[in-house]
Amino acid sequence: MAEFWLISPPGNKDARFQLASPGPISIGREISCGIVLADRAVSRQHATLSWTPPTTQEPGSWRLEDLGSSGGTVVNGMRLSPGKALPLQHGDQIQIAPWNFDVIDQQSSINGARTIVMSAAKEQQQEGTQIERVTISAPATFAQNQLVLLLQSNEAIHKAKDESAVYEALVNAVSKSTRFENVAFVRSTGQGEAVDVLAQVGNIQDPSGKTRMSRTMLRQAREGPVVAKANATGGGIAMSLQGMDVRRAICIPVEFAGALFGFLYLDDSQQRDDAMLAETASVAGAVARMAAQSLGNQQRARMEQRLAMEKQLMFEGFTHSLILTIDAKDPYTRGHSERVAIYAKMLAEAANLGPEMMELAYRCGRVHDIGKINVPGDLLRKPSRLTAEEFAQITVHPEASYKILHPIPQMRDVLPGVLEHHEKWDGSGYPNKLVGEKISVLGRIIGIADCFDAMTSSRAYRPAREIGEVLVEIEKCLGKHFDPELGKVFLSIPVHKLLEHIVTASPAQAEQKSI
Repeated sequence: MAEFWLISPPGNKDARFQLASPGPISIGREISCGIVLADRAVSRQHATLSWTPPTTQEPGSWRLEDLGSSGGTVVNGMRLSPGKALPLQHGDQIQIAPWNFDVIDQQSSINGARTIVMSAAKEQQQEGTQIERVTISAPATFAQNQLVLLLQSNEAIHKAKDESAVYEALVNAVSKSTRFENVAFVRSTGQGEAVDVLAQVGNIQDPSGKTRMSRTMLRQAREGPVVAKANATGGGIAMSLQGMDVRRAICIPVEFAGALFGFLYLDDSQQRDDAMLAETASVAGAVARMAAQSLGNQQRARMEQRLAMEKQLMFEGFTHSLILTIDAKDPYTRGHSERVAIYAKMLAEAANLGPEMMELAYRCGRVHDIGKINVPGDLLRKPSRLTAEEFAQITVHPEASYKILHPIPQMRDVLPGVLEHHEKWDGSGYPNKLVGEKISVLGRIIGIADCFDAMTSSRAYRPAREIGEVLVEIEKCLGKHFDPELGKVFLSIPVHKLLEHIVTASPAQAEQKSI
């Protein structure tokens, strides 16, 4: 099982919180919160974390929701809208000012990264060593050959299709433009002194397999680019570099719009003067900015996709709840909408209408009867023939379904099928008595699927009909009730495929079998 932590990165307020399912876990400055962040900038009840258990299709995940806090909750540079939960992923960065947290799943590895540990050494600098801030110059000050390299780097970075490709393009471009022996893109794991090496040219590890990066250097680089240099008589850059022939090192944060993606680290054994070191840092910093922008754009696209997916899942859950509510009103039609959706998708596939229409037919089938939520349950369950007045109440459900779904953007494309699934080819249907091809293709598809399931399922007033009898009835009604061409296609679907979904027992029989 995944083990999730919220861990503050080096250089921030020190905090580590393990997320223990099933939750929920409240976040705020109140002492009663599961995660207490004692600062006036944090709301009393700021946010909440809820656990969604794993399924056969999806792993379990924690969902973060802002509770209308005054300071806001930011994930990967994007502020969450109050009340809208976001599933968290390994590597996400959460900001609840003044706190910053990295989301760490200790069972995960980021993009196949190799996790290595920084050499265990004291934090003080070695004599003869300097770690200091460096100012990154604007590209306008670069020499012509450097500008050409930057243009080439920009093209390679922005052609990268995913994060891993950006990491590789970054280290390759910096290695080529600076000629430093070792270039790496690393990210703190939040686990002690370990870092993930996401891409590298050369080798930043010592003979024992540990990275020779200075912990002090990495911590200071969170606030901006730093360089480390040793004089001609000095030893290594820091105690952690002792015994390594490294004369100069540069560490640059790769960040965009408040999101820190990692660090660009360079070192080599050549003695370089201060001017050359500053120039190298400026070139590397310019390439790092390009990579950060590309990573930021990719991250924003993924965040928007995750939020859209979460919104879609919430909507599907709401839709499913409505369908279950309708099913509960009439046990004889339980599962009807799902079966209609399946038959409609099968018909669209058999008619070679393409993947989009197949998906559309399925979605429309699931919600085509949602307006029946307004129909009295005793009317749906009536065991005898309906009166004219009662039938009139039933016939309003397509329009009721249309009105319920019309305001929902995700449902706009299914509306024709929802409204028209009781229209008939000869114009004798309802609600608008449309004729022939004036009925939408979606309406014609759902109409056939709906009638097939209705006839092959038990009702309170009659038993289910045999499939052979039903198929004969559909054939008789081609050109009258049903589109003759689509009807022929439906009749061509192998019977055994249809039989897989037909309900073979009435609700009463099913209940008797379960006793």
